[in-house]
Amino acid sequence: MSSTYTRYLVCYDIADNRKRKKYADALKDLGLIPIQKSVFYGDLKPPESRLLSEITWDMLDADEDKCLWFPCHLSPDRIRACLGLSQFTYDPPDCNKLI
Repeated sequence: MSSTYTRYLVCYDIADNRKRKKYADALKDLGLIPIQKSVFYGDLKPPESRLLSEITWDMLDADEDKCLWFPCHLSPDRIRACLGLSQFTYDPPDCNKLI
């Protein structure tokens, strides 16, 4: 894994169904994948991680919603070792691929 990417974990509790769906779609658009319905995981470049923060502050309401997003060192193997996640798959970005 190149240092151009940082692995992130995003967990949220959003009461409004429409807002929750829109936020989940925004996370998927960033390249994050769902581990559970309200937990996403993946590798982001610095501009994408800044966008994650902007999207979160813009889309969610601190009085109604809760969201954690932070860099993590959680490997796919560690995720698969957890209850109910033995089939979890994750393909990290190809750091050597030219864009």
